[in-house]
Amino acid sequence: MSNNNLKGFNSVFDSTLNNELQDNIIEFLDWNLLGKGNYFNVTKGETSHSNQDYSLLKLSSYPHYSAGQAWDGFRQNWVWQSGVNPPSGMTAPIVGDNHMYPGISGVYVDDTFYASDTTGDYAHTVDYFNGRVVFDSPIPTGSKVQVEHSYKYINVIYGNNVPWLREIQYRTLDVPSNFNNGKGEFEIPSEMRIQLPAIGIEVVPRRSYRGYQLGGGQYIYTDVLFHCIAEDAYTRNQLLDMVSFQNDKTITLFNNNNIANSGAFPIDYRGVPVSGALRYPDLIDNYQSNHMRFTNFTVQGMEIINSNFSAGIARCTVEVIKSNI
Repeated sequence: MSNNNLKGFNSVFDSTLNNELQDNIIEFLDWNLLGKGNYFNVTKGETSHSNQDYSLLKLSSYPHYSAGQAWDGFRQNWVWQSGVNPPSGMTAPIVGDNHMYPGISGVYVDDTFYASDTTGDYAHTVDYFNGRVVFDSPIPTGSKVQVEHSYKYINVIYGNNVPWLREIQYRTLDVPSNFNNGKGEFEIPSEMRIQLPAIGIEVVPRRSYRGYQLGGGQYIYTDVLFHCIAEDAYTRNQLLDMVSFQNDKTITLFNNNNIANSGAFPIDYRGVPVSGALRYPDLIDNYQSNHMRFTNFTVQGMEIINSNFSAGIARCTVEVIKSNI
């Protein structure tokens, strides 16, 4: 009767190949770009050329929180991972050494420092995806909230999960004069914005198979698009090169289902790293699956949409072996 069973997966609730490929590619790029210097450090009181404070947070406009509870930075996607080996001449990202609270070491409120493990009125968590500090209880809306942190320059995102109604946000590497006064595009909640430059990963519905060995198993070939978007053609071209240079590279995959069954996802539903959160290398070491090879990269659709928006697509086919089909 075993010949009449479905093969290749154990449960309809499992993460299957498309999702596993997408998750692995995003984590592979996100982690390894950090090692290539994909971040900027922000120290307390550091100012831009227009004298705007990079470390200063603004009241969040996200309606889920009470006034004074959530505070947003000018850039999203903060670095929480420790152990990044920076390029020569660069300082490592600003993260604390308390592994119970991965990421930044704390927050300043009216120039008083509150560590990540603070309890009471200024207890807080950090939503790293959205670049946001969330206090357990609201603090006065007139407070001055500052954070020393590092933010990622190139954002690696899910290309097919980005709603069309999200706003592309330009000129986000500087703090505008209206950042903290409740006006302008920064009033759009972080969840509704894409900050450039960005690489969106999309697994497309094109797949082929080839037999692997006598007795079972198959090579699976799946097409993946890398949507490279930037504010200028020069940066877009850099993104396309960074991605397409990975042609014929083989990487190790982590197993999403084993991570889920072990409760080992590093980030919780709030965008907060869990205690002892596993970084990409840790996921590979502890939950190794099989391997994937990037093949047949091509670059297409290089367009300048307007003076602030350039886009291009790098397309490849990824090869994996599944022995259970």
